[in-house]
Amino acid sequence: MTSRYRHVEAEVVDGLIGKVCVVNGAASLIGQAVADRFTREGAVVVGVDLVEHSVGVHSLQADLSDEGLVEETYRRIVRDHGRLDVIYNNMGLMGSGDRSVLDMSLQTWRDAMDANLTSVFLSCKHGIPHLLNTEPSGGSVINAASFLAAMGSATAPMAYTAAKAAVVQLTRDLGVHLARTGVRVNAVLFGPVETPAQRAILERDPSVLAKRLVHWPMGRFGTLEEAAGTIAFLAGADSGFITGAAIPLDGGITEAFTVPE
Repeated sequence: MTSRYRHVEAEVVDGLIGKVCVVNGAASLIGQAVADRFTREGAVVVGVDLVEHSVGVHSLQADLSDEGLVEETYRRIVRDHGRLDVIYNNMGLMGSGDRSVLDMSLQTWRDAMDANLTSVFLSCKHGIPHLLNTEPSGGSVINAASFLAAMGSATAPMAYTAAKAAVVQLTRDLGVHLARTGVRVNAVLFGPVETPAQRAILERDPSVLAKRLVHWPMGRFGTLEEAAGTIAFLAGADSGFITGAAIPLDGGITEAFTVPE
C-alpha cells in the first residue's frame, strides 16, 4: 500500500547556535539556569537584571519597568551583537504585602503590576521590533507567568496573580497578532520550582508543604533543569508551530482536583 504521506528529508536542527538570546531577570536562579542552557546550546547570551550580576557573555544592569532604560538596553544589545533572536522575560515579584485585595495597599498593587506586567510589556514593546528587523525576520519571546494565573485561590497573592494573568493574555494577543511575521510569543505557567526562596515560602509553617504535596500530582518540586529545558524548547525551532500558548510547567497541579496520599 502506498503511503499517503509524502517523504520529507529530516531537517537538521542546530539548537540555538549563533542566536543572540536575552535573558531578562538573569540574576535569579531560574534566569541563571536558562542562561546556562542557552549557552550550552550555542547561543550568545545577554543577561539583564535590576541588580549587578555576571550572567551571560554580556551582563547588563537595568530597571525593566523604566521605558527609557528598556529601549536603550535593546538598542545597545543589537548595536553590540548585530541581531536579536530570543527574548526570555523572567521578571516577577511577590511582595510581602500582597494578599487579598480587601487588605492590600495601592502601592503594593502598583509595585506588583510594574514588576510582573509593565516590565514584560516594555520588553515586548521595545524588543520585538528588533526581532522583526533581524535577518531573517522572526524569533521567539517567552514570558514567565504562573499556574496561579489559570485558577482561583483563596490564599493567592492577588496582585501577583492578576498581573500574571494579564501576562498570559498579552502573550496570547501578541502571539496571534505576530503569527505571520515569524515571531512567536508564548508563556510558561510556572508551578513550584525547587529554589531556596520557593521552599522558604512554603515552609514558613511546617505543615504547609506536606498539605500541599497531597494535591501535587507528581508530589515534588520541578527542577531548575526542567524549567530551563522548557524555555529552551520554546526558544528553538522544535517549537516552531507553537505560538500564543500558555504552557503549564506545574507537574499537573492545574489539572487536578485532589490526589490521595
